[in-house]
Amino acid sequence: MAADLPRRAVDPAPPIFTQLPAVDGVNGKIEAFGGWVDSRWPWRRSHFTGGAIPSVSIPLGHSFGVQVDGLVAGYRGRVTGGGAAHLFWRDPSRALLGVYGSVMRVGAFGATVSRVGVEGAAYLDRITLSGVVGAEFESGARWGLLGFTPGGWLVSLGPRRTSFFDMIDVSFYATDNWKLSVGHRYVGGRHAASLGTEALLVRSGGMAISGFAEGRIGERDYKAAMFGVKVYFGQKDKSLIARHRQDDPPTWLKDDMFAASNAARYGALPIPAAAPTPPTNECPCGPCETLN
Repeated sequence: MAADLPRRAVDPAPPIFTQLPAVDGVNGKIEAFGGWVDSRWPWRRSHFTGGAIPSVSIPLGHSFGVQVDGLVAGYRGRVTGGGAAHLFWRDPSRALLGVYGSVMRVGAFGATVSRVGVEGAAYLDRITLSGVVGAEFESGARWGLLGFTPGGWLVSLGPRRTSFFDMIDVSFYATDNWKLSVGHRYVGGRHAASLGTEALLVRSGGMAISGFAEGRIGERDYKAAMFGVKVYFGQKDKSLIARHRQDDPPTWLKDDMFAASNAARYGALPIPAAAPTPPTNECPCGPCETLN
């Protein structure tokens, strides 16, 4: 009789994942930074910069995720703003692969730099290889006078340029909560070496606070030093290396900001001023006759 009873449909078994999710729940961070940038143009001096970068990461299913970054800062006396988006696949035990896009604007008379590229990372025990490569699009400012130089008026001509860019880092975690990194940047038409360190200072549940320092040394006397703190908001208490591989990918917007400023500088060209007309002794009505 039991064989004649109607059978109840069996619910399908939930999928069994053998790897951690690409993003361990909704998480985010706020990065506050400040520092100095030294450049040859237009005068050999340092310029203070400071701002904040908020980021939010969201899982898309199990193996994919998205992160959105924003930046608001003051740089060279101008208000700088921009944003970026990362769409990626990730296995936190092996690698990350995705696409990256960003846009950055420096001031009303600055330049706009936008980027489209491929983002990747490889997780090799305590070493992480990460970076973005792709195309960089620069558009100059609107027409406007920026000042007067001995060679003439300095005018923003608004050039447009498309070039290759890369931002690559090799990071070593001396401990689970201390990272050292070295890398290369080619942004805004300039090569630069990148140095950095980050250490986790406080961790409590899903929140953690770290301190960091970064430096750039590049072409045409380009130097930069930045310091700040990052406040992480996550789902669980984690070490620094776990947060970097399971929660949010790195942000690259500070280098976007410097590239946009570099584009604005190269968009300013001296326009020769008209030479003053030497005075003459001629009469306005024609040649004068000598009276005897």
